[in-house]
Amino acid sequence: MNSFPRQATPCYWDGLRVTLIRCLEGPPIGRYGLFHGVVFTVFHLLEGSVKMKKNGTSAEARKGEWIACQPGERFQAFSDSARILSIHLLIESPANAAAWTGQPLVTLAADPTLERRARRLRDTAILRRVRVSGALTPQSEPATFAEIIALQETTAAFFGRLLELLEMAGMRYDAPLIRDPRVCETRQHLASASLRTPFSRESLASGCNLSAAQLDRLWRQELDMTPAQFWNQRRVQTACALLQGDGHTIKEVAYETGFGHLSQFSFWFTKNLKESPRKFRARHERD
Repeated sequence: MNSFPRQATPCYWDGLRVTLIRCLEGPPIGRYGLFHGVVFTVFHLLEGSVKMKKNGTSAEARKGEWIACQPGERFQAFSDSARILSIHLLIESPANAAAWTGQPLVTLAADPTLERRARRLRDTAILRRVRVSGALTPQSEPATFAEIIALQETTAAFFGRLLELLEMAGMRYDAPLIRDPRVCETRQHLASASLRTPFSRESLASGCNLSAAQLDRLWRQELDMTPAQFWNQRRVQTACALLQGDGHTIKEVAYETGFGHLSQFSFWFTKNLKESPRKFRARHERD
């Protein structure tokens, strides 16, 4: 078991959201190959087995076990007899720089509490209708306010138990301590801003009475990235999450990520992901 140092100061978690992107049961469609997961993914092996590799770490799960994977590229190979419950979660924390740390890939033993909460999740009204309609995402399914609250509640309960098990296995979701208030302020601004808003290094820096180069340097010292890289990372994550669902056309995804023309979006997406939005959607819609 890996241990993690606790933060020296409290962290702000206002705006934290845990969104269920997909919850599917059956044989894996993405049975073998490389996959670029932009959300946190956990598989419960109902039958068969799976081998995965990510960032040099390998893991294997068999019937009854779980395997959890941080966002990013992974290699997976499911056995021919595999039948799984796959749960895909988008974790957003705009008030801080929270991210997954520790092991990028872990296997979890069978856990009655986690399995019970997964069944409760599967039995919510929205997901029952999603199974009947054949939709991929609960976000594309019309629902009442009470049904949304029930889905959020069961998602949070499942994720809460999952976090306990992940931390014991060496994986943790946490926020680094950002010492410079200018980095903290500008990061929170970028994390909460609409992606349809044009990004400007100069405007962002001038709000702190800094040059763009000075703010870039501060960001690299604190977060090992620049504001532009963070903004691009948000765009990639959002575009991939929307494309993995069935609630938006590719043109609508382009608009939601701040592109005025579909051709611009397609060029940018292909440059970042090495495949077109259409190919990505076809290959990852049920990974």
